[in-house]
Amino acid sequence: MIEAVVRYLRQAGVSFRMTSYPGPEPRPQVAHRFTPGTQLVDAHVVLVDGAPALACTPCDVPIDLAAFATETGAMVLESSSAELPDEYRGAPGPLPPLGGVFGVPLFIDERILQAPRLGFRAFAPNDYVELGYDDFALVERPRVVAFARGELPPHPPGES
Repeated sequence: MIEAVVRYLRQAGVSFRMTSYPGPEPRPQVAHRFTPGTQLVDAHVVLVDGAPALACTPCDVPIDLAAFATETGAMVLESSSAELPDEYRGAPGPLPPLGGVFGVPLFIDERILQAPRLGFRAFAPNDYVELGYDDFALVERPRVVAFARGELPPHPPGES
């Protein structure tokens, strides 16, 4: 399935770097080194008003479904690749945060906007893709929403 990601990005005309470690490694696994400034991200399948979509967060940061629903004004449920269309139904994870590959909308958490480059795994734990955020945004046209769980910002002075 990684071929679909490569084909999609090549057709879009963006520069990207793909690295694959096809053989299983003994523990501990090989650590992949990204270009400095690259944010590793995860893609999650969600249902937004009953339709499948991808939600992209910084790596290992869960989605706050209530915040996602509030931000979008839609009913949002956690889902799985079983909801993806056609040939990608039940695709193995980790999924790439490329809604265009799957034919579904992409939502990204606002924290991702701070990264000049994004890195993600694509269908296998040892297949990595890295590209500039500007190219990613140009191709994907994601909807930016605040939905990643994390620490709340401090209260501004004078508020209770």
